[in-house]
Formats: sequence, structure tokens, C-alpha cells
Amino acid sequence: MSAPDPAAAAETPAAAPASMFDATRGTPGRHSGIWLGVLLTVVVVICQISAQAVDFGFFQLRISLLDSNSHASFFGVASLAAQALAALAAARRSRESRWSTGWTVLAVVTALLLVVRIGVSFQAAVLLGPVAALFVLVWYLTSDDPKPAQTVVRAGLAALVFSYAVHVFGPHVVADLDDAGNTWPYQVKGILKHSAELAGWMLVAVGISQAADFHRIGEQ
Repeated sequence: MSAPDPAAAAETPAAAPASMFDATRGTPGRHSGIWLGVLLTVVVVICQISAQAVDFGFFQLRISLLDSNSHASFFGVASLAAQALAALAAARRSRESRWSTGWTVLAVVTALLLVVRIGVSFQAAVLLGPVAALFVLVWYLTSDDPKPAQTVVRAGLAALVFSYAVHVFGPHVVADLDDAGNTWPYQVKGILKHSAELAGWMLVAVGISQAADFHRIGEQ
């Protein structure tokens, strides 16, 4: 029987901790894009709320680029861009997922709702069907995604549901308060609706796209 090689015995303990360290260090890295996206969302939404409050409180909405009630404002464009990115992320998943048809339908529905937001005057209640379909599709299609990405997507859905509810019921609350557009109740309603909408689409886009990257890494 040969004696154990001291050099080999010395290498084995060192290799295992190094391997464990690399794996542990690599795990958070897989989700770093998600947390950066969440951080960016929080920063952008805080900026939007602050800008709207300052524009109304100090300038009576004279700085149109800061007025989120307009799609042409800085944050209005950002919200539309976030929804467009969500549609593109869904289209990207349609090329890689076994649920290709579902992702394609989601991309189309998201894009159509974006067109409606930009160019069509509508009552929010009329869009209940397409909005509900979008919610169900996103929830179902992301059910197998990594937990961090799934949590971010569902937080985004919750924000979009809140925004939709404010869009539907907010005008009635403001009307009961007998407030016109140049008042704080009206502006608070707008701030809640638009900030939740921007946050929702940003989180959905981040969660869907980052989950796609995670799946791709896992397949390699």
C-alpha cells in the first residue's frame, strides 16, 4: 500500500473552499442586474414625484417637461419607453421559451396597449379585458422564473393594478372633493397614477429581461 501523497493532500482542502467561494460569489452576480433595475426604478420614481410636486407647487405646471400628466414630459416619455421595453422583453422571450406563443401574445398585447396610451382617447374601464389578459399572461409566463425576477415582476404587476385603479376611481374621488385640475387633490391623484404606472412597467421589463438572461446562463 502506497503512502498518501502529501502534495495532493495539501491541494485538496484548498481547492474545495476556493470552489465554494467562487460559487457563492457567483450566485448574487446572476441577479445583480435585477437589483440594479429595482434601484433605478426607485430613483426614477422618486425623481418623478419630486418633479411633479415642485412643478405644481412652485411653478403652477409652467415647466411642461416636468408635468407627468403629459406624455410629452420627461417622465411621460420614460413611462412609454418602459412599456415598450416590456414588450420587447416579451418578444425576446418568445424566441427562447417553450411558451413561445404565450410570450408572442403578451408582446403584441403590451404593444397594442402602448399604442392606445399614445394615440387614442379612452375610458379606462373599457380596457379592463386587455389589461386583465395582460396581467394573467405575465403572471403565468413568469411562474417558472427565478424567484428574484418573479418577485420583481409581480411587484410591477401590483403597481400597474394600483395605477389602473387610480385611473378608474381617482376622478370620482376628486370630483367628490369638488376639485378641478389646479388643486393638490387632483395632482396627488396624477402623481399616484403616473408614478405607479412608470414603476410597474420598469419592474416588469427588468424582471422579464433579467430572467431571460438567467435561463440562458443556466442552459450553458
